[in-house]
Amino acid sequence: MHIVASGITDVGLKREGNEDSFSSEDALGLYVVADGMGGHLAGEVASRISVELINKCYRKWVEEGVSADEIYGEPDNSLTLQGNYILGSIRFANRVIYEMAVENKKYHGMGTTVVILLVTQDVIIAANVGDSRIYLVRDGVIEGLSKDHTIVAEQVEMGMMTKEEAETSPLKHILTRNLGSAETVEPDIFEIEPSNNDRFILCTDGLTDLVRDEEILAMANNEKEPESLCRRLIDKVLKRGAHDNTTIISVFIMDMKGHEDGSFKKIGQFFADFFIGFHKILKKLIP
Repeated sequence: MHIVASGITDVGLKREGNEDSFSSEDALGLYVVADGMGGHLAGEVASRISVELINKCYRKWVEEGVSADEIYGEPDNSLTLQGNYILGSIRFANRVIYEMAVENKKYHGMGTTVVILLVTQDVIIAANVGDSRIYLVRDGVIEGLSKDHTIVAEQVEMGMMTKEEAETSPLKHILTRNLGSAETVEPDIFEIEPSNNDRFILCTDGLTDLVRDEEILAMANNEKEPESLCRRLIDKVLKRGAHDNTTIISVFIMDMKGHEDGSFKKIGQFFADFFIGFHKILKKLIP
């Protein structure tokens, strides 16, 4: 397997600061995008901390070869070990941001969305909290690997609102889940089998507010390099007003052996509902 990835962030044309953060760790196959909220500084801090802690947790657990029972929070047996590492890292980041918001007045109300993509030879893991998104482009088709945690998305799912109505609703950006607003969080985690020539796009809503899925698909199919895809997507956002920060990571998979059929098999999905034990933080992850 050969992975080529590129990331880009742009403050846009309306905002003074950038509250987005991202990381691209090719050695780990780990890619993270976060969109902070709570005002400049607070949102920037929340997104940066989430990215840093998720990377730190995952790297530490991989290097030490810990079991699922040793990660932060109770493991989910339907997930792979790597999936549990991602789950635990999200739980840990959420609790740290929550505690900071509670204990420090200048951080009150801060939070962040997060999307995570982990690429391995045997499994692709996609996880999210909030309304930042992950797309998979495979065999000329675009597929969402994340689930928006917003009021309007839930109303669309329940048949109370159409997708067209949701796009213009004043409630479209009101989140039902994010990192930092509660002691516990329920991420969505999907595990799928990789396939040759898969292309992934991780992004904040600065992109999806202004560029339709069909347009993202067309550009993903036409571009040969992830860097040029990121640049074209940002250029499209800027031409349409760029009212928000926009962050994009593109990940291309090539030269896979034994995964040529393009099958799309969902291995697992997780909705966490366990109470988190905060006492493990100092013991496991802080020197």
